[in-house]
Amino acid sequence: MNIKWKSQLLLFMVAITTSIVSAYSGFQANNAMIESAKKRELNVTSTLIQSNIAEQINKASARASLVSSLPSIKQAFRAKNREEIATRLLPAMIVQRDQFGVREGQFVLPPAVSFLRIYALKDGHGEDLSGFRQMLLVANRTGEPQRGMEIGRRGLSIRAVYPVKDDEGLIGSFEIGLSFSSVLSQTKTNTGFDVGVFIDDKLMTEVAKLQPRPDSERIIGGYQAVEVTDWAALKPLLSPAVFAKARDVSTELLTVNGNDYGLVLVPVLDYKGERIGAVVAVRDFSEFQNQQRWALTGTVAMAGLQIVLLTGALLIVVNAMLLKPFAAIASASNELADGNPAPDLEDLANRRDEIGGMARSLQTLVASKGNGKGNTKDAVKESKNA
Repeated sequence: MNIKWKSQLLLFMVAITTSIVSAYSGFQANNAMIESAKKRELNVTSTLIQSNIAEQINKASARASLVSSLPSIKQAFRAKNREEIATRLLPAMIVQRDQFGVREGQFVLPPAVSFLRIYALKDGHGEDLSGFRQMLLVANRTGEPQRGMEIGRRGLSIRAVYPVKDDEGLIGSFEIGLSFSSVLSQTKTNTGFDVGVFIDDKLMTEVAKLQPRPDSERIIGGYQAVEVTDWAALKPLLSPAVFAKARDVSTELLTVNGNDYGLVLVPVLDYKGERIGAVVAVRDFSEFQNQQRWALTGTVAMAGLQIVLLTGALLIVVNAMLLKPFAAIASASNELADGNPAPDLEDLANRRDEIGGMARSLQTLVASKGNGKGNTKDAVKESKNA
C-alpha cells in the first residue's frame, strides 16, 4: 500500500474515532439532562403533594377556628341545642361541602362523645369516640387545637379540632374534616401525575364503619384505595413492594411493558406522626423516552455527517498541501532519473516550506544536467555529496 492510501486510511480512522468520541460525549450529556429532568419532575411532585396537604390542614384549621369562635354557636352549644346549631350552620356547611371539599363537621362533648354531625343530624348522637379518635380526646383534655390526619367513621380526613369555650370554660370541641380530593386534583392539574390515597386496610375496616368496603382489586399489600384520580392509570404500577417503601418520601423510575413511568410516594402520617398509609402519584414518562430516542438518532446522524465532513476536509487539505506536491516531485525525480526532461516545478519551488526546498533541490539537479556536468545519475550523486 502506497503512502497515499495509507495516509487516507489513517485520516479516515482519525475522523471516525473523533466523531464517535464526540457523539458519545454529546449523547451522554443529553441523556444526563433528560434524566435530571425526570428527577426534577418527581421531586417537584413530591414537594407539591406535601405542600398541598399542609395547605388543606391550614384551611381546615381556619374553618374550625371560625365556627368555634361564633358567639351564637357557643351559646347554642352550651345549651346543648342541636336544632339551633343546625339551623345556623347547615346552609353554610352545605356550600362548604359542595364547593370546597368539607366532608365532615362535628360537635363533640368531653371526653369524646359525638353531639352533632352537621351532615348527618340524626346519626351518631351520643356515640363515644374515645376508642379511636385521639385528636378529640386530646383537644377536650388540654383545651388546645389539634390538627392533622385521622380516620373516623366516614374514613380518612384532613382534620382540625378546635375547643369551644365561653366565660364558663370549655364546652366541648368542633371538628372540620376535609377530603383529599383537593390535594389530588391540584397535584394532577399542576404536574400531570395521577394520584391516589391508600390507607391501612385494617384501620379502615375497624374504624370507618360508615364507609363501604372497596372492591378487592383496590386493596393492595394491606392498603386500600380511598381516593384516586384515575384508577386505570395507577393500577398497573401498584404492588405490595411499592407500599413497603412507604416509610419515607421516595421517587422511582419504572419500566412497564416497555414504557417508562415516574412514581412518587409520600407517607400519610396521622396527627401523632404514625404512618397509616401513603399518597402515590404516577405519570407516563414516554415523552422523556421519546426525547432519548430522538437524541440517540440525532447523535448517530450527526456522527455520520461529521465523519463525512471531517474526512472530506482532511483529504482535501492533505491532498492539496502534501500528497499532490509529493506526487509531482516524485514524478519529476523519476523522469530525471530516466534521463527525460523533468516537468516544471516552478510553482512548488516558490513555496517557503520543506516541499519548496525539495522542489528547488530538484531544479538544481535539472540545471546541473543541462550544463553538462555529467549524466543524471552522477548529478544526483554529486548533489547528495554536496
